Amino acid sequence: MKKKILISAYAISPVRGSEYASAWNTVVHLAQQHDLWVIYGMSDDYMGDTQTMLKYVEDNPMPGVEFIEVQPGRLAKTITLLDKAGFGWCFYFAYYLWQKQAYNATLKVLESVDIDVVHQLGPIGFREPGFLWQLNKPMVWGPIGGMNVINKKLLNGKPLLTRFKYSVKYMINRVQLNSARVKKAFAQSGVLIAATKNGQRTIAEKFNRESYHLPDTSVLNSVSIVTDKFKNIDKQVQLVWSGSHIARKNLEMCLDVLAATDQTNWILNVLGKGPLTAKLQEKAASLGVSNHIIWHGHLKRDNAVRVMAGAHLHIITSIAEDNPAVVFEAMSYGVPTLTIDHCGMKDVVCNHCGIKISVDDYPVMVSNMSAALNSLLTDPHQLTELAQTTLKCAHDHCWDNRLIKLNNIYNDAIVAHHERFNPSLIQTTLTA
Repeated sequence: MKKKILISAYAISPVRGSEYASAWNTVVHLAQQHDLWVIYGMSDDYMGDTQTMLKYVEDNPMPGVEFIEVQPGRLAKTITLLDKAGFGWCFYFAYYLWQKQAYNATLKVLESVDIDVVHQLGPIGFREPGFLWQLNKPMVWGPIGGMNVINKKLLNGKPLLTRFKYSVKYMINRVQLNSARVKKAFAQSGVLIAATKNGQRTIAEKFNRESYHLPDTSVLNSVSIVTDKFKNIDKQVQLVWSGSHIARKNLEMCLDVLAATDQTNWILNVLGKGPLTAKLQEKAASLGVSNHIIWHGHLKRDNAVRVMAGAHLHIITSIAEDNPAVVFEAMSYGVPTLTIDHCGMKDVVCNHCGIKISVDDYPVMVSNMSAALNSLLTDPHQLTELAQTTLKCAHDHCWDNRLIKLNNIYNDAIVAHHERFNPSLIQTTLTA
């Protein structure tokens, strides 16, 4: 049944990736079945930068969708200047203030529209739950992320600064999980969605609430495969690694794995760049694998997709993620993933669409991952078969299925709200 849904997305864009893309694709697909009011505050680099959305909506009006731009107030704008200057931790102060304005914008919508469901969509972090849970409306919050705890084994051997950073982050997470407003938001929200199964367990243990599990991203493209790429797979296996060159993405582990392989019939395509690019290139040279690596840097989306679609195996070695979009993108082109068995990858990657390596001491993980890779390089036709089953997994994560799940969640939110505030009405309906 068609509903009137208000979505607080904050960051949204038709041309960017990550959470921008997650919000955009949620809106685009929901708009096929419902009327939407979408509150947002950013479509470009920083809070208040909405040029892309304003231009896009002007040129491409979407029937049944009203985009409501909420600009930050004076204090939030001032704090955002610190964010632009490199003090990223200041963002949450500005974001808190923006959420207050988003709440006021919601109240203004409710003056003239009888909204059926409100959805606190993003960003996915639990730290800032917004204020929509204060409304007397059926409410959905999620997918909620940011609750993963890094296994200490993944930090062994990392620079002191990296270990200190994640230790501080873990302590801050514990404090924020106990904040009064976060507790109230978890208690008062009608239906909760966890971005990972580990987050689902945390919500149950910490807040005694049940939640749906639904990754914050999904297969966005039509599912397809480049069949020609398998013609010369015996001679050369195309590998791909994609992400920013930062400590959390852990590209150095991928390099150690490749250096430990016995086979040489591979090329690694590295997509992305970052502050560690030069050091990583030096490490590749010292390991003697530079001749097997193509450093693509940041490519335009079409070119990056072409590299991904042409790969036989995707490798991800991150030490912390919720649900990296690149896993779903690889899956949509029938590219299986070799990954550490943790975070969102643990939930999404199965034996039909990849290979998972258990978390262990670093040398053990490198050895186990290189052994798995050696097996594939020795008999590359395993990848041809795995590509077909990966496509089948991709269909499970397509938007048709996701839309069915979201509709069920919205229906549950409406029922939960009526049970809480109008129990006699529910009883009358059930006995009529």
